[in-house]
Amino acid sequence: MSPKERKITDIPLWVLFGFVVFLSLQLAHHYYFKTNALVSYKSLNPPRSLSFYRVMSLGSEQLASYLLLIGVQLHDNQKGRHVNYRHIDYQTLSDWLLLLYKMNPASDYPGFLASRIYGQIKDPVKVRMMIEVIRQLFEQDPARHWRRMTEACLLAKHQLKDLPLALELAKEVADLPKSVALPFWARDMKLVLLDELNELESAQLLISSLLQSGEIKDPDELRFLKFRLLKIQQQMLSNRQQEE
Repeated sequence: MSPKERKITDIPLWVLFGFVVFLSLQLAHHYYFKTNALVSYKSLNPPRSLSFYRVMSLGSEQLASYLLLIGVQLHDNQKGRHVNYRHIDYQTLSDWLLLLYKMNPASDYPGFLASRIYGQIKDPVKVRMMIEVIRQLFEQDPARHWRRMTEACLLAKHQLKDLPLALELAKEVADLPKSVALPFWARDMKLVLLDELNELESAQLLISSLLQSGEIKDPDELRFLKFRLLKIQQQMLSNRQQEE
């Protein structure tokens, strides 16, 4: 021990006592405010009817929908404290997001909140509810909400570890008519998931049909599909050799 270092026994008792008291007060303060925040938490009120808000908007439904959405989003901040999303009633939240979309169908904000904000919670049940919200928005307007649908696919894959659900969502995007302009990666998410689910024959058949159709013109997409097809064929050959 160097000359400048002191043993803990050399510290005066009143200093040690003061440190213990200070630490105890800190713990008590933290516990009190954490408990008090939960007790005083005000639940999100369910929305009223769509017709009610349309009448109250006085013809400014777009503005009213933005203001209501801001109110919903700010609900997790109460008395200057952030409330964990786990305490929010996600069924009520889902009802709000869907209703406010109906008030302003041109807005992508409800879908953004569902995928990027409320869908990031570590709660599988609530994540599924946000995926269902996105799915309903996508069904209403696929051309506007396809990107949120791909994000829902990623939520299913990474948050839920549910590859079958992710594939189901990816198929809905891939099956959109050609009139809906999509980047090739959005349509090809289905191929990647088929590969990951080891549905190699289905993936091979799908890629082969796409290449033979002549519909794919983008050089990058053609390169990607050919690479994916080669990889799948090699995996299928490897599987057959192992079975023999």
